[in-house]
Amino acid sequence: MNYYKATEKFLYNYKPLKISIKNMESELEELEPIGVSAINYENEKTGITYKINKIVENEAIDLISKKELLKDRIEKTKRLVNRIERALETLNDSERKVIEKRYFEAKQWFEIAYEVKYSERWCRDIRKRAIDKLQVSLFGVTSVLLPLLDSQKNIL
Repeated sequence: MNYYKATEKFLYNYKPLKISIKNMESELEELEPIGVSAINYENEKTGITYKINKIVENEAIDLISKKELLKDRIEKTKRLVNRIERALETLNDSERKVIEKRYFEAKQWFEIAYEVKYSERWCRDIRKRAIDKLQVSLFGVTSVLLPLLDSQKNIL
């Protein structure tokens, strides 16, 4: 796995993930006031098995399933956003500024360099160091060890 690219993908999607949480919570709220009407079997035709079609019950079960799925997706997305936010806490001020401007504000390198008053090359170096820190925070020790093991295989 390329942890550097995965970390960048997390950063590029940080803001959309936060918006996604709000949208899913809104969708969940829209599902809440839906009530269930009374059950009426008067016009229900039955066959030899006497199986009755339970439309209202099926709709209620589908609604409950949809709510549970939505709650689960919200929780997973919140956990991911929290992981990213905790990882960002490991950065120093200059690293954080460069990361925010590049990934959250989608600025070009010359814009970032102008705003933080560093050269473009230095901004790219800062970004590299910051991504290295973030990938360890997000993926743990495997993000450090696997590239080392791969490089040793190439030497042998």
